[in-house]
Amino acid sequence: MKKIAILLSLAAFVLALASCGGPEADAKKMMKKIEKYTEVAKKAAEDKKLDDKEIEELKAMAEELDKFEEEMENKYKDDKDAEEKMKKFEEENKADMEKLYEEFFTAIMALYECEGADKLDF
Repeated sequence: MKKIAILLSLAAFVLALASCGGPEADAKKMMKKIEKYTEVAKKAAEDKKLDDKEIEELKAMAEELDKFEEEMENKYKDDKDAEEKMKKFEEENKADMEKLYEEFFTAIMALYECEGADKLDF
């Protein structure tokens, strides 16, 4: 359950970047990381069974997302210029971001239904 909370907070972080700070390039990078995690999660959940390799890959990707989130929080806290840039980015990419998060959450929920999901340490 803890891991799912972390993953959900990562998605919230990208939204936070878009609304309260962070340069456009880093927001795009975070979106790409979430997109990649989503792809891997969807593929892993296709057979409703998670093998050790899939579990390790998903864990590693989640850790990478956690680390990137922490770096961005430290890098851009109290940066008003970044906040303005991200507001503009959010406006320009709202539809893409909404689609990405919908797919991300759907993929995470599909993982819950898989045999071996308990090894992901949600």
